[in-house]
Amino acid sequence: MKAIAIVGKKKTGKTTLGMALVKCLTGRGLKVGVVKHSHHGFDGAEGADTEEYKKIASSVAAYSPSQSFVSWDRERTVQDLMPLMDVDVIVMEGGNKIGWLPRVLMVREDGDNKEFYPELALKQYPACTRDNPPAAEDVEQLADMVMEKGFLLPGLNCKACGRDFCMEFVADILAGKAKVSGCKAMDGDMTITCHGNELGFNPFVADMLSAGITAMLKQLKGYVPGDIHIHIKNGS
Repeated sequence: MKAIAIVGKKKTGKTTLGMALVKCLTGRGLKVGVVKHSHHGFDGAEGADTEEYKKIASSVAAYSPSQSFVSWDRERTVQDLMPLMDVDVIVMEGGNKIGWLPRVLMVREDGDNKEFYPELALKQYPACTRDNPPAAEDVEQLADMVMEKGFLLPGLNCKACGRDFCMEFVADILAGKAKVSGCKAMDGDMTITCHGNELGFNPFVADMLSAGITAMLKQLKGYVPGDIHIHIKNGS
């Protein structure tokens, strides 16, 4: 799955760029999901922005300290929302502390980016408004960049890659020092997908699950060593 985050201070044009990017990617025939974060809930402007995203995106997820969609009455993590979204691309608005996907930085002035982890940025853009939106050419270029360099890690901070946090791994990927395929939580002998999206899990947990399932299957007639495929229909 391709993914990108658009982050920056309030009134830097995150929503303006986000909507333009979603329209561009949708125009290419892609299913685009939007994840929006708010510190204050979804009344007023935040709610209006979310409704505008619903008009153009394949699916919209939103989370805040008091409310989350779809529809939970308490805060949930981004990892809880992703498996519910049947999309090709994730565009997250906000969530500057989410360090397991690359981001775009919206800045007003020099030095305005330091608190938003510029080492995780694919690109920086000057602040924009609805009256002064980003140029269509810039949006097209950003869409190309998302499809070429966007990615999403499980965000487990499992340390199996040799780093303490996924954020460090993302920074190394963007610096050309590592590859997405180096994520041990997504590159083991056992894989699990939910709605077509691969779930990441700690390699130790994967080994435990694999050994346990294999031990139980060995008791069934017809079992022979080799690759095992299990499909579970869960829900409607």
